[in-house]
Amino acid sequence: MSLVNTNWYQKVSDLKLHHLLFWLAYLIFWALFYNNELPLNLSLINAFITISIHGVASYFNLYILFNKLLRPKLYVSYVLAVLLTVLLASLIWMVTIYAVNHNYFGSLRNPWEGRYFVPMLLSVSYTMAITMSLKMVKHWYERERLTKDLERVTMETELKYLKSQINPHFLFNSLNSLYALTLTKSDKAPELVLKLSDILRYILYDGGEQWVSLEKEVAYLRNYLDLEHIRNGDRLKIQFDINGDIRGKQVAPMLFLTFLENSFKHGIHQKTTEGYVQVTMDVSDEDLHFRIANSKAPKLNGTKPSDVGGIGLENIRKRLNLLYPNRHDLSIADQPDEYVVDLHLDLKTNRT
Repeated sequence: MSLVNTNWYQKVSDLKLHHLLFWLAYLIFWALFYNNELPLNLSLINAFITISIHGVASYFNLYILFNKLLRPKLYVSYVLAVLLTVLLASLIWMVTIYAVNHNYFGSLRNPWEGRYFVPMLLSVSYTMAITMSLKMVKHWYERERLTKDLERVTMETELKYLKSQINPHFLFNSLNSLYALTLTKSDKAPELVLKLSDILRYILYDGGEQWVSLEKEVAYLRNYLDLEHIRNGDRLKIQFDINGDIRGKQVAPMLFLTFLENSFKHGIHQKTTEGYVQVTMDVSDEDLHFRIANSKAPKLNGTKPSDVGGIGLENIRKRLNLLYPNRHDLSIADQPDEYVVDLHLDLKTNRT
């Protein structure tokens, strides 16, 4: 999990608590530093003065110089401004510290000596450098969060678009089948309507989810195959076998629909008297192997795999790349008398 996606990070960032924690730690550091020479009460006063001056210089750099000079890439002006800020802050710090402590030190310390002023210059410089580094690191983390959010939104948008292509295509085919049965006043029409109703309910309530249980997806596939069996009758042999335990596993919804549609739409010609569609799903704890084979009509012999399925196959390839990046293997074999699709999915990260 990315640091910027954790709840505690968001709360700390929203409340600006990281600023408070940083300066509190800095206050303790300087109090301990001054306590080597001064009593505790005077050490705390000196430490407060120090972090106040360092803080003003740091925030002036972060919010004024950074935005006005560094962002517009006025590098020379920015460096000069930083040097002047360091010099001015060090002078103010030195004079203030001397004014507070002169009664304690008396004439033993000359604040204008280089051995006192140079460390002040370096100290202010270090503080400004540290705070600038922390700001850049935070910006990097925020940019990482925005990039990941953008990727997520882009993927969700594309997935919704791909699903929006699936639903009308499926409805068009199903309504055509229903229309054909009503023309012949077939007794199978009511049963087809019920199957279609179950399928539409699945699409409406579960199709919009990113993941669904494999049990629901299998029930959806069975309804679709039953619907095709009603439409095609005994001239087409349909077989659906499941090996393994499908409970407690998740897949993307309507992931196998395109392959089923292609089997009936492109693999079974209307004039074919004997044909078959064989669907097999082998499931283990970590993998799912989906295989579908269908007979081909003579007119489809010699077609290229990319010609069969068209937009539907391109659609499913995109969905697989988005939902199962580097976690799937799709192979399509277009043989003279048979069309076979093999899909392997890695289920390790899709468990309920």
